Amino acid sequence: MEEDSVTYQKCITGSDGLSYCRQIAAEELPAAPPPAAEAATAGPLDHARAALAPVIDHPAGWAHAHLLQPSVLYPALIQAGVILGALLVALVATPLGKRAMNVSLRKFVTPPRGPLMDSLRNLIGPAILAMLLFAAEAMLRGSGQPAALVRIAASLAIAWALIRAVTALFPPGFRKPLGIVIWVFAVFNAFGVLDEVMAWLSSIGPPFGDRTISPVFVAQAAGTAALFLFGANWLSKKLKTRVDELPQVEPSIRILLGNALQIGLFFGAVVLTLAGLGIPLSGLAVLGGALGVGLGFGMQQIVSNFISGVILLSDRSIKPDDLIEVDDQIGVVKSLGLRYASVVTRDGTEHLIPNEMLVTDKVVNWSFSDKKVRLRRRMRIEYETDLELAIRLMEEGARGVPRVLMEPPPKGFVMEFGEEAIELEIRFWIEDPENGKSNVTSDVLRAIWKNFTANGIDIPLRREEVLIEPGSTIKVEMVPPGGE
Repeated sequence: MEEDSVTYQKCITGSDGLSYCRQIAAEELPAAPPPAAEAATAGPLDHARAALAPVIDHPAGWAHAHLLQPSVLYPALIQAGVILGALLVALVATPLGKRAMNVSLRKFVTPPRGPLMDSLRNLIGPAILAMLLFAAEAMLRGSGQPAALVRIAASLAIAWALIRAVTALFPPGFRKPLGIVIWVFAVFNAFGVLDEVMAWLSSIGPPFGDRTISPVFVAQAAGTAALFLFGANWLSKKLKTRVDELPQVEPSIRILLGNALQIGLFFGAVVLTLAGLGIPLSGLAVLGGALGVGLGFGMQQIVSNFISGVILLSDRSIKPDDLIEVDDQIGVVKSLGLRYASVVTRDGTEHLIPNEMLVTDKVVNWSFSDKKVRLRRRMRIEYETDLELAIRLMEEGARGVPRVLMEPPPKGFVMEFGEEAIELEIRFWIEDPENGKSNVTSDVLRAIWKNFTANGIDIPLRREEVLIEPGSTIKVEMVPPGGE
């Protein structure tokens, strides 16, 4: 070695008082400490890198000084035993907790099933484990023993419980990403750097007024909005179910009340979300102006249908279970919404008719004020037929159909003495037009046909007479089969 050569060594002192050194090159010398300004702006990754530097530089010496000493090893073994014991107790107590929860829930929900109940059952195991670990951590700290490993295990148990809750509250596509995020933050919390990570995440992002749109703010906004909207949706469904069970309220008024409650609750959820995030509600004035311009130019049809739906629900001109006719389509109104009405025809086709069409176009409501409907059908008999007998047979045939009303009774009429036959008409009433008109008409005609056949009354066929004047010529051409 030359005289002016310099040898560098890096040493670490163990708990036994001995120094452990190794030779290093000049390039491996630690860098000078950063200035105060740089240290203040260092992120959590820089702090973590600085904390892990002794482990990376001299793993054997760090392990001997921090892990293999009796003062470190024995407390670690005690904490491992506590964690294992908490796991065993949680495994035994989880079935008992689920059984106790089922017994308690039977007082409110029968049977206690469904996605929400299954999610509550899945939370019992992680919740019991977390409570046991937190209790063990408190006991260890109270006795003056280290409890770092128990704290880490408790943090991971809380993350496990949160992931179980996420799988129930969020759609399947969000469950895996949210689970990964929860595990990452649980690890940060376990190593005691969660506060620094949150402070760093809150400081990054573009400025917006007096605040910063940071990842923490975005997550807080999404969580707050999801919470209030979920609560509004759940409460609106419960209230709509309660409104639908009101016996003395018209169906259209029930629908109007249910939709008004739903819109009001969702608007309240938006206002509460903005207030919870500290966003001034005066900003809604700008949003309302922009929304008004958009409604005026691009959403005229939607707003028209919405207002028409409110009109239909309030004036009760069309109600659920009404039989209506629109554009030669006859069907039963199954539901009324704020944008369209669902009408199901007799062939099972469901038509979604915009509310504006029901307000502005001609609509025949067969059951608006009274469900009784009069139907009529014409038929022809020969001039040689006993007219009074034919009318009586028509009325008897109509009375024999179960759906035909006896009051007012079926009536037969002579409508016209035609060139070839006498025109008759049978008129009868029904009170269930939603069950179809063609089928009951068919039953009436079949019954009349049976009465006519039994009494020798024929229905004449239409015929045409061709008059050939004298002296005229008729050209007849014989065409072979298949010829042109």
